[in-house]
Amino acid sequence: MESVVFNLIEDLDQSTTNWTIKVRVTRMWTSVSFENGSVKGYNVILLDDDNNHVHAFAYPNIWNGFKTPVIEGGVYIFNQFSVKDVFDVIGVFEDFEPLTKLDTKFGMRDIVKFRICDSSNRHKVSVWGDLDVLANNIYTKELQSPAIAIITSTKVITFMNTVQIGTLPSSKLYLNLDDESVNDMRMRLKEEGYLSKREKYLKAKKSEFKRIYTTFSVVKVDEDVAWWFYSCNKCQQEVERLHRRFRCNNCPRIIPVAPKRFCMMVLAEDDTFSCNVMLMDQAARRIVGTSAAKAYNDFEKAPEEGLPQVLKDLVGKEVTVIIQLNKANVTDDSTIFDANDIFDTTMRSPSPSESAHISESSSINFSVNER
Repeated sequence: MESVVFNLIEDLDQSTTNWTIKVRVTRMWTSVSFENGSVKGYNVILLDDDNNHVHAFAYPNIWNGFKTPVIEGGVYIFNQFSVKDVFDVIGVFEDFEPLTKLDTKFGMRDIVKFRICDSSNRHKVSVWGDLDVLANNIYTKELQSPAIAIITSTKVITFMNTVQIGTLPSSKLYLNLDDESVNDMRMRLKEEGYLSKREKYLKAKKSEFKRIYTTFSVVKVDEDVAWWFYSCNKCQQEVERLHRRFRCNNCPRIIPVAPKRFCMMVLAEDDTFSCNVMLMDQAARRIVGTSAAKAYNDFEKAPEEGLPQVLKDLVGKEVTVIIQLNKANVTDDSTIFDANDIFDTTMRSPSPSESAHISESSSINFSVNER
């Protein structure tokens, strides 16, 4: 007798219907019509010898035609079936709408809605059936933010040029799962500059604060505050030095070389007011006339007391600066201002202008055809 060669679940695809698998039924349930309560079909979860699972669906006429009744825990051979693709999606869980009832052509149905997104794409998700109760209970505001969702065995459709994700009887939902893919997603979001709705709102509110032009004289350059720092060559934030390398906690990543950038505090004064102004790199380079690296190297070659001479030469200069008022300036009476840009008054004055993935992985879902 010729031995039968069985296919593995991981090998199944849509290229043929000539498959033969030997599997154990680990779970089974019926799909019921919401219109009249009749059985639409039978669902089973199958497990092979390599510990791979797959969801299968059989219509009633096929199920009732099986020679051997299918029970949970039993081992069976299935052949001659078609394979359909479903998707596992991962992304940020947003815009959660709690469990509600929706009037459909099949009557009132429970539904939970939300969006799943990354730094560039946002797609609607509708959860029906048994999963809607779980989805309604699993989400809480106390979850680590951003909440990363994994939804398995989903169907993806395009309706009115909008991508929508729906669930199937085999779909599962996980939030902030302790999994490598979730950790990778968080890293990707940071690298791509993802902002939650709240963070976008706060950023927009911050941009509402006005920019003002003012002219003052530099009275003093503060020697007690570092006048330069090592910066990330990508995000330009300050980095941490680790022996011969640097770590950017903002990106986050390790970088071999970090450029020096200006960051100095000056006491500014005009006829009516005196305050502290923080000159960051772009503003400082304009008025100093050189880079922080060049100023540092010259200072190292011919050490002077306190500050490099090019910084001492700022004292007494009259400059026009663009100040970006922040919340502390407006509501907390802070007198430390950030200079976005700066101009020597001997130069031409500026014109007054205002400046503010869903990852897919293949899973499979197949319907057993009549042999």
